[in-house]
Amino acid sequence: MKLYKQITCIALFCSAAFSLGAQSTHMELSLEDALSAARQNEIQIKNARLDYQASLYQKQEAFAEYFPRVSAMALGFYAVNPMLEIGITDILGDNDFAWGVQQKAEELAGAYGFNTTYTAFKSGYSTSLSLMQPLYAGGRIVNGNKLASLGVQASDLQLKLQERKTDQQIEKDWWEIASLEDQIANLEHMDGTLETVYSQLKGAVASGLSAESDLYQVELSRNELKAGLKKARHGARLLKMNLLNTIGLDYDCVDSVLFVRSELEAGTPESYYRDPERIIANMEESKLLDLQVRAKKLEKKMSIGECLPQLALGATAGYSDFYDKPRFNTIAFATVQIPLSDWGKTSRKAKRLDTEIQKAENERDYLGRQLRLMVDKLWMELDAAYDQWQLKQQSLDNSKKLYDYAAANYSAGLIPLQDLLQAESQYRKACTENADALIEYRNAIVAYTCLMK
Repeated sequence: MKLYKQITCIALFCSAAFSLGAQSTHMELSLEDALSAARQNEIQIKNARLDYQASLYQKQEAFAEYFPRVSAMALGFYAVNPMLEIGITDILGDNDFAWGVQQKAEELAGAYGFNTTYTAFKSGYSTSLSLMQPLYAGGRIVNGNKLASLGVQASDLQLKLQERKTDQQIEKDWWEIASLEDQIANLEHMDGTLETVYSQLKGAVASGLSAESDLYQVELSRNELKAGLKKARHGARLLKMNLLNTIGLDYDCVDSVLFVRSELEAGTPESYYRDPERIIANMEESKLLDLQVRAKKLEKKMSIGECLPQLALGATAGYSDFYDKPRFNTIAFATVQIPLSDWGKTSRKAKRLDTEIQKAENERDYLGRQLRLMVDKLWMELDAAYDQWQLKQQSLDNSKKLYDYAAANYSAGLIPLQDLLQAESQYRKACTENADALIEYRNAIVAYTCLMK
């Protein structure tokens, strides 16, 4: 909740800073805060979380197939003419006897007040409640629920996989920012030193102790350094804006967010090494490949279930008024359905699904080897990046010592200006190369260690 409050207040802090213009308000953002915010606000994680929720609903849909199906029905009608009309001749036939009986009945009907023709279905209504309980559906209900459970597991793995990818990207951007800030600090230090040299040389030129060309050379070096410093600052700012946008914050407030540095453990590669087989066994990609094979096998079982007998029990209770007397009735029944003409079609479908199962197994075996290759590749890249960083770190230390030595000797008048500028150029180049090597090493650490989350 503390993080949510901080995130919510950023916009307020920024608007207050811009509107008042008196003092800048900063919010501290650590790597842990960025990772937590990204898991809540990153769009791909949001969608993966929705997919997981949808899979839970689908599992509930499949579970509902175990329960009876209950339905209610109501029917009412009115006809202009009765739909059933039966007279004596309709029963006895068209003959003299029937017409004689018809004539006698009409004579009696006039005396006793009854109708010689029976009519029905002029109007009526009916209501009923039905219940159907499936007892056996060829295993499709059971296998359908198993398949829905696999869907939940797959969605959960997809969510974790997306969280892992997002964490990796956040950490990658974070440490690139940190490395650029280190580079900026070194460039600012060199800029300060050249500023001092420039001031001293300017006074010496004014006194006639140094040539004006030396002043131009220092100014040229300063301009090159300032250009590199501006480029590094713009790169760091752009990375910060992208990071804030990824974690769901308004990147317009980048100047109001203070990125809290926490040093990444830069130990030897051996401190990060884990058994590749254990890494692969715990990776979401490996588990998803296994689920794919299991899902294909369940699909085959459900297909075979389509041609197996189906058994269900049911009951219907209703009240109707179609005839002279309304009545209530209840019917219990059982149904057995045995498909007879679908065996050939289902057997071919099962063979087709066998090929799908084989394809899924082949993909699992092949991609499993690819995962092992990826783990080994990330480990070798980590080891190589560490060696490269060590070399660049040593070069940076040596170039810094040479630069400090040259600056001291130049101040003492022991070396010419060209030697100082050459040492400054080498030191600046070493700073850039070391920052790039450090970024590569930190990215390699993140890429490898994220596999074990």
